[in-house]
Amino acid sequence: MDEDLIDDAKQPRCDAAIIGAGPIGLMLANLLGLAGLRVMVLERNAGLVGLPRAIAYDPETLRLFTQIGLFEAIANGLIQDPRVIYLNARGARLMEMKPPRSVFGHSPLGTFYQPDFERALLNGLDRFAAVQAWFGHNVTRIAQDEDGVTLQVESPTGPHAIRAGYVVACDGGASPTREAIGARLEGATYAERWLVVDVRVPNHNVDKITFFCDPRRPAVQLPAAGGRIRWEFMQLPGEASETLLRDDTLQGLLAPFIKLSDIEIERKAVYTFHARVADHWRAGRVLLAGDAAHLMPPFAGQGMNSGMKDAVNLAWKLSAVVKGEASSEILETYETERAENVRAAVKLSRRLGAVIMPTNRLAARARDAVFAGLNKSKKFRDFILRGGVLPPPNIAQSALTGAAKDAVIGQMLPQPELTGAEGTFPLDRWLDCHQWLVLGIGADPVQLLSQRDLKILRALGARFICLNGKAGAPASQLSIEDQTFLAWAKRHRLRGVLVRPDRFIAQRLDPSQDLRSLTPFKDAAAALASQPAPKSETQEVLS
Repeated sequence: MDEDLIDDAKQPRCDAAIIGAGPIGLMLANLLGLAGLRVMVLERNAGLVGLPRAIAYDPETLRLFTQIGLFEAIANGLIQDPRVIYLNARGARLMEMKPPRSVFGHSPLGTFYQPDFERALLNGLDRFAAVQAWFGHNVTRIAQDEDGVTLQVESPTGPHAIRAGYVVACDGGASPTREAIGARLEGATYAERWLVVDVRVPNHNVDKITFFCDPRRPAVQLPAAGGRIRWEFMQLPGEASETLLRDDTLQGLLAPFIKLSDIEIERKAVYTFHARVADHWRAGRVLLAGDAAHLMPPFAGQGMNSGMKDAVNLAWKLSAVVKGEASSEILETYETERAENVRAAVKLSRRLGAVIMPTNRLAARARDAVFAGLNKSKKFRDFILRGGVLPPPNIAQSALTGAAKDAVIGQMLPQPELTGAEGTFPLDRWLDCHQWLVLGIGADPVQLLSQRDLKILRALGARFICLNGKAGAPASQLSIEDQTFLAWAKRHRLRGVLVRPDRFIAQRLDPSQDLRSLTPFKDAAAALASQPAPKSETQEVLS
């Protein structure tokens, strides 16, 4: 990283500079805006890219849009709850997925149109006076010191410098920032390349995601919003990319599905899929997120969604550091918690790819025989049908979680409907976007905390909720009838849990000892408690 940039007192200053105005950078900007931080988004292109690259969402991403108050802006553009079918060369079904409604309050899987997501996120920034998005601004150099980071930027008005407390690089798979901090991608690059074709087909009848696991040419078909369909075709050995992109080739590839003359092609491109993760995601005040930190094949639909998980994991921690609630040491937990999860997603993507991608006919026949045997088991069919192959959201243990061998630690808290004097709403409607939750189930959560932890959590502005029980101030008494949630709580023998602002469970409440996950915040508790609590940006925007 360059160390010779001039720190000019006239430089623009912000708490965080985000490099890249893709979906991850824009989501992070919304999250930091809700926390009240001063943010600059720097994008080298003149505007949003406007290409439908990512196409699959998961329930965590939809929950995140709800938390930031933008779900309604994208809801009409979602293809929700489609079946996912894997067919072999003879059209026989290898696997079928149709997961039930997610316990997190949203569709478990489906497709979207990326430009719609990006426009909704960009428009969302208009809510924050302290958040700016600057297009046509290309970051050329970065230098950091003990107090911040100086970015040299080429803009339409000429070169200038920007001073930021922290920098988060969401600048894609070819991230110059990753190279600048000395991080290297580790993993594999697929030898195969894929042709991706996005088309508009008014009134089409494609209503499911279909993987054609044919060794002659593996392919995928997906419905998308706005009368769109995406097809993906593997590039075969010896085939040139230029050949695949020709109209006559496209006509032949699409012939089993539709006439080329009946569609409007919005995009066609040939991609190489990578399965690679950066060896480190942070260097001092500079951090990586999204494709800058990890790349994965699309077969598990976790590329963009993993980046969204990065954004929400990092945002509340960065906010806590900037506001003086904790030291910058908590930023070390970002990679600790996320990298293991990302590597698992990459591994799953590669395994699913191995099912889809074989071009060796003997290997494909062996696969077909294995699945023919497995499908004789109702247990296996039910496991696949409910989406059991897709792991539930989780984070690895860190300094911001408990250390015990406890299955509930690191799980995402389900989102049931809760009823109070104000009505019945999903759990997230009772919380600010960046708020800690102290949850008691049939018990007063305040009584399940040590005095130290109670003082810290009150200073942090935590919400205290008692479900189906009696509680005194400051806890709110709410009721719940969701039998799935109650069965989950009973299965884990839960009386009380501490839930972080990213909705992951830090640990069980325990009045007999101080909670480890709150220790990084203890030094700031006294100072925060003595300050008046201003109305949060989240309350102002989402109320």
